[in-house]
Amino acid sequence: MKYFIIILFIVFVSCKKESKAECDYIANYYQKIYQADIEFETENYKKAFEIYQEAFNSCEPINTEAYNELTNFAETCAILDKSELAIEFIKKQIERGYEIKWLQQNKNFDKIFASEEGKKLISEYDHLRNMALSKINLALREEIKQMKIEDQKYRNDNYQENINKQEKIDEYNTNRIIEIFNEFGYPNETVIGSYSVNQTHVYISTMLLHTSDSIRINYFVPKIKEFVKNGTASPSALGTMIDQYYLYNGEPQIYGTYWAQGGGYANMIDDLKKVDSNRISIGLPPLELKEKKDSILKVRYSDLF
Repeated sequence: MKYFIIILFIVFVSCKKESKAECDYIANYYQKIYQADIEFETENYKKAFEIYQEAFNSCEPINTEAYNELTNFAETCAILDKSELAIEFIKKQIERGYEIKWLQQNKNFDKIFASEEGKKLISEYDHLRNMALSKINLALREEIKQMKIEDQKYRNDNYQENINKQEKIDEYNTNRIIEIFNEFGYPNETVIGSYSVNQTHVYISTMLLHTSDSIRINYFVPKIKEFVKNGTASPSALGTMIDQYYLYNGEPQIYGTYWAQGGGYANMIDDLKKVDSNRISIGLPPLELKEKKDSILKVRYSDLF
């Protein structure tokens, strides 16, 4: 009986780990992160903590583009005096190449870094960061950086005169991105590193907007949705690809990822409930949460708007 119980426990733990590793981030993660983020931004830290925990219990924690949940959760834990969890999530960020100096400038982490565990973490930082950088594919990062430069080569000036040259570049980038997907998966911060590697943003999302209609709809849309579902690509990358396709073909966008120059959304379907349903189906927050987040950022960074 004793051995039977042990076997059941092992099976239970194994299944739990497997199900978490295979988590559907669209169904079980992103919406919780958006809700937790609003609670965090409005300083309702206890509620934020609870919702973040729900998300992290469902799926392995990641950094959703523009939400930075690993750092925000670490800060939430620091504020609530949950020092062990705070340090655990600080380490998760460092393991992704995040620079500790940005956290050291945040007074909410003062108590954490003054503790014995915090001092130990600081002493280990250089080693942890070097380990993180050693796991990053720097060659691929540099290649994608150059691809981005080529992507913009004729778009800023004299595009019409060089449209054939630009189309050849776009075709090359398209084929190379497919090869990258097949070999490395989606090249996110765990694959090629984040801005903190060399203070440069390196990503493929802009190049995805310059793919031909046919290959975008038949290959990239389902492929990127697969990546969004497993937590390796951003929902916004998927939404903008599809909305741009509709807008460029004279149809209304369906996710609300594009703004009009004079304010408000660019041509969008009238049914806002359907827009929200569409957004949630690919991992984007509903419009209300998105607009609430935008309003918070506008107040905080008013000099940039």
